[in-house]
Amino acid sequence: MIFSIYIINKAGGLVYNKDYSDGLAKLSANEYLVLAGTFHGVHAITSKISPVPGSSGIEMLESDTFRIHCTQTLTGTKFLLMTDPPQPSIDHIMKKIYEIYSDYCVKNPFHTPEMPIRADLFDAQLLKLVKSVGGLVLSSPTVNNPYTVNIINSGVTGSGQHSSTSSPTPTMVNTGS
Repeated sequence: MIFSIYIINKAGGLVYNKDYSDGLAKLSANEYLVLAGTFHGVHAITSKISPVPGSSGIEMLESDTFRIHCTQTLTGTKFLLMTDPPQPSIDHIMKKIYEIYSDYCVKNPFHTPEMPIRADLFDAQLLKLVKSVGGLVLSSPTVNNPYTVNIINSGVTGSGQHSSTSSPTPTMVNTGS
């Protein structure tokens, strides 16, 4: 199931967010901006500290209750997709989100790049996609242990090929407060 979609511009600013689950915590506009900026910063840091040269940064954050998948375009725009843990491969979903973004934002003469996305057709197409993959959640997801988060950092070999076996998977564990 898809819980949320976020789009972050190359400077780390949140240009789009949409929640598709009633069970998500209600965040203020400022909290969404902080979330985007924080993810952007952590993404940049992980690409620099990776033991694999040319790493592209975080591709997935995983906890017991959700996963955040990240795809970064060549222009630096990041697409974040929050799903439930058993969600199968999302590569085709991320590709479709990018196609919708290209068709309804990039090609839109009234949209200014790097600025917030305000396009009803874009919203409608994303909603259609989310419904098609069974992603509309109307009840709260179960919360088991919100304090354990695994960070999966992509490995990119010198030839630009992704290699998931080239480095160990970094893990971040928050003990809570």
